[in-house]
Amino acid sequence: MNDVENRRLDAIVAEFGKSAEIERHEASGKGLNWESFTLYDADGLRDGKVLAGATKLPDNKAFAVHQGARHWVDCLNRIRREVLADAVWSVQIDDKALLWDDKSGWHDEASDGLASLWLGCLLSAPFRLFAR
Repeated sequence: MNDVENRRLDAIVAEFGKSAEIERHEASGKGLNWESFTLYDADGLRDGKVLAGATKLPDNKAFAVHQGARHWVDCLNRIRREVLADAVWSVQIDDKALLWDDKSGWHDEASDGLASLWLGCLLSAPFRLFAR
């Protein structure tokens, strides 16, 4: 990636950063248990890869996983559209690959959104406890 692409990437990742929420949760236990979006060092990438990264989705409240996934998918949508539109991409949540559509961005196979992930949140134990 060139300097302009790197600066734009850094700006998008910073815009979507959750540092304040992470600090708040660590200090008070309030809010979602966010983790930072980590971009791997480009010097360690091989086989033509120009970008790689990961994060852990929040999971401490009902629908936290879905909220976290939607947030980071929105971040990846921006990166793909504004920085690396011509790259070959691979995006997964856990081991489930997401699909790309120029109109709706990254989505699961169930819809043009994250419907199956939302359904998984709906059926999860934390939600059942929350709904009682």
